[in-house]
Amino acid sequence: MNNHYEEWVIPTYIINLQERKERRKHIEQQFVDKPEFEVNFVEAVKHQKGNIGLWKSLCNVIHTAMERNEDIICVCEDDHFFTPYYHREILFSNIIEANQQGADFLSCGIAGFGNVVPVGNNRYWVDSLLSTQMIIIFEPLFQRILEYDFQDDDAEDLVISKLSNAKQVIFPFISIQKDFGYSDVTEIHNQHQGIVQKMFQQSFARLSMIHHIYHKYKN
Repeated sequence: MNNHYEEWVIPTYIINLQERKERRKHIEQQFVDKPEFEVNFVEAVKHQKGNIGLWKSLCNVIHTAMERNEDIICVCEDDHFFTPYYHREILFSNIIEANQQGADFLSCGIAGFGNVVPVGNNRYWVDSLLSTQMIIIFEPLFQRILEYDFQDDDAEDLVISKLSNAKQVIFPFISIQKDFGYSDVTEIHNQHQGIVQKMFQQSFARLSMIHHIYHKYKN
């Protein structure tokens, strides 16, 4: 890797409930040696329904980004975990290329997806996705997020899938979710510990096969 992006910094918003101290400690460790992220901790909105609290927290982040005139931001949940595939050049080169292609949204790792089409050496257009533990959001999506009427049974990742047809994902994944043994948002995770990790593994395996075939035959 070269140092083309040595001086680059991306505004990064980490959503965390104050009482989740083990999550705060975990996420701080993820970024302690990564100065390319301008880290801002955001107190998560408490709500009886965790999915609504998370969406309100995201909207607060978007409001802040707009006030600061930021047009590209990184949003992380506190269970984000960097994989061995992470490197700042991989992140920034994909942000630039995705932006040039008109993407609204770039995921750093997903637990499920529908259809994919390669749009770069290690980046895919995706029609639907699961998981938002580390995402890059581009300015064209800001207002659509704020204007969406979030319902009690909505999920953040599925809503974002509906709000944009210009979604992309980096592969191999540079981010996955750490299992804390519970979830503040998803009931199915609370009932079946380890299910999220299994979903990420299955998603990785499926996309890995597509990735291998694409690169084998593209030339």
